[in-house]
Amino acid sequence: MPKTILVTGASSFIGGWIVKYLLEKGYNVRGTVRSQAKEAQVLDGISNEHRSQISFVYIADITTDSFDEAVQGIDGIIHVASPFHFKVNDPEKDMILPAINGTVRILQAAHEYNQKNQNQIKRIVITSSFASIFDPSLGFRPGYSYTEKDWCPLTYEQGAAAKNDPLTVYRVSKVCAERAAWDFVEKEKPAFTIATICEPMVFGPSVNGFKSSDDIHTSNGMIWSVVTSGKDAKVPEIRTPWQVDVRDVARTHIAALEQMTDTNERYLIAAETWSHQRAIDIIHESTTIPTSIKDTTPIGTKGQRLSDHFDIDSSKAQKELGITFIPFEKTVEDLSLQFAQLQEKLQHH
Repeated sequence: MPKTILVTGASSFIGGWIVKYLLEKGYNVRGTVRSQAKEAQVLDGISNEHRSQISFVYIADITTDSFDEAVQGIDGIIHVASPFHFKVNDPEKDMILPAINGTVRILQAAHEYNQKNQNQIKRIVITSSFASIFDPSLGFRPGYSYTEKDWCPLTYEQGAAAKNDPLTVYRVSKVCAERAAWDFVEKEKPAFTIATICEPMVFGPSVNGFKSSDDIHTSNGMIWSVVTSGKDAKVPEIRTPWQVDVRDVARTHIAALEQMTDTNERYLIAAETWSHQRAIDIIHESTTIPTSIKDTTPIGTKGQRLSDHFDIDSSKAQKELGITFIPFEKTVEDLSLQFAQLQEKLQHH
């Protein structure tokens, strides 16, 4: 019997790739989605030969909806669902509580299910973020290397008060959700182990391209707004100088589900540094990126270097999970090809 893995947030940017790779590896997947439209979106990215391996459960609101049905008959869980956007009116309601409660509720449902079913669920992998590691008060911190031992010092109270600072609210949602997961394991001593995956900026193609600019995930949206800003536009500054390809993030989640599963683990992954200027230079130098993209992309200051900044140490994930990283050039090229297809669609409408 192939194992069945529950993937929450199956229609998300990272979730889509996780679902694709699990199906290709022969797993059955149960995806949680918010609606029928989201289910259709996931199915869109799945080839016919794999469609019989996937089923869905609707969870309209991860803050309040029960995961009890979702965890029935499951062997492992990858919990991706968590809000990531910058449209925050009420920090607690829009961002912080969904992140914390979604995480705790899935752990609780799995724990209760295990108690009745011979501990069938062995491993839960949780999408965290470099935001839960990085200390924003210390800025670019040249010479420092972040590892899994670091924690962002921001508190729930700071997030709840940061009404006009969505980035701080997002960081607090990630650090509080991850801490809640570790507290749960400490307190409840469940039969499953957890692994949290902490990644910085995530770029790369979508599993099924972009039908409209609304489909562009938040971090890809930064590159989209630059490549459509015109030849003479000003090149924006960046906040986090490290990035990783979405496909590597997905593979890391699956490796963490399959390997080193007897212990609770935290993994920090980053491929290499990036800046908008570096993405722009890749676009203009690439022989595979269509001129339609080059024509709307600014030139900026070619070859401009980032100022000195911290490092991210990914050696643990590389060693324990065998992770290798896609070069930033390939990430930008693959993403730009999808952007070019989207530009064409938008022109014809």
